Amino acid sequence: MDVARSREKKSRPASSRAALVLSALVVAGGAGATAWLQFRGPKAHRAANSPAAAATNAAPSAVTTNAESPAAFLAWLSNRTDAAELLNVGTALLNEGRSGEAILCYRRAVELKPEDEEGHFNLGVAYGRAGQLPFAERHYREALKIFADYPEAHNNLGNVLTRQKRYAEAVEEFKATLRLSPEDASAHNNLGRALAEQGNAIEALAHFNEAARLDTNYVEAHFNLASTYLSVGRTNDAVAELNAALRIRPGFAPAAQLLSRLRNPQR
Repeated sequence: MDVARSREKKSRPASSRAALVLSALVVAGGAGATAWLQFRGPKAHRAANSPAAAATNAAPSAVTTNAESPAAFLAWLSNRTDAAELLNVGTALLNEGRSGEAILCYRRAVELKPEDEEGHFNLGVAYGRAGQLPFAERHYREALKIFADYPEAHNNLGNVLTRQKRYAEAVEEFKATLRLSPEDASAHNNLGRALAEQGNAIEALAHFNEAARLDTNYVEAHFNLASTYLSVGRTNDAVAELNAALRIRPGFAPAAQLLSRLRNPQR
């Protein structure tokens, strides 16, 4: 489910930024296989001086009607001169699953304000959603050139690198996230996953445990703990973590399925 929140940048003028949280796919294996869950990233921010901006300008009608008229959408887009408005519209489109149109909005925003890290960050999100990982990486890096202390950009860049199996680079980005935001449970979870993929189960367990400690309802962290325990032969600990996940979310299918395989290995 998408979750919205606000945050303020460090060492920059304060602005309200709502976040859209997107989920990665589950990679699951057999009872003895390593299966990770990586949730709560990436995040797309709505950069607007007024939270009501998207509701008061002409953009919403364009968002809801131009899907059937690409030419009209492009004509509308070419006449936009407010980068914040374009970021609002782009995020609304991304919420609707229209990543191609969101990319066009964000690209136009970047043309208007090339030194605004928000436009590059949101382009990274949209390109990642569209599966265009090299472009996503490029724009996250551009956002970090502009604003180095941007934990979400480090975290999302780490996710993109993880998706490309570039685990050593991903580890560095997640560590950068945690230097800036040490109590970010999702960054601990993501770092744990990258470490586990490198075969570093001990450090991975530490970060999955920290994610579960920081967020007591973090089902995915418990599942990742279970998977890591299985990878090192600690089946009883794995079962305990799967049961913990199911106490938090009784209908959590990955945990239920893995627990069933452990209890019925012949099935």
